[in-house]
Amino acid sequence: MENLAEQVRKALKDQGVTQIKLAELLDTTQPVVSRTLKASVLNDRSHWPAILDILGLEVFIRPKQP
Repeated sequence: MENLAEQVRKALKDQGVTQIKLAELLDTTQPVVSRTLKASVLNDRSHWPAILDILGLEVFIRPKQP
């Protein structure tokens, strides 16, 4: 199973959105986007919620299968 960052990177590629374009949409810089894609989703200063919103994605949490 892919992790969240891998899924977002795939969505960016599929939608033709570069990190630079995503940074513009988030009103930040490409290095910040790059760090965000490598960072924990639970970071208080995370751009993850906005990134998921821009890409039309949402996160579902469910128990892992044995």
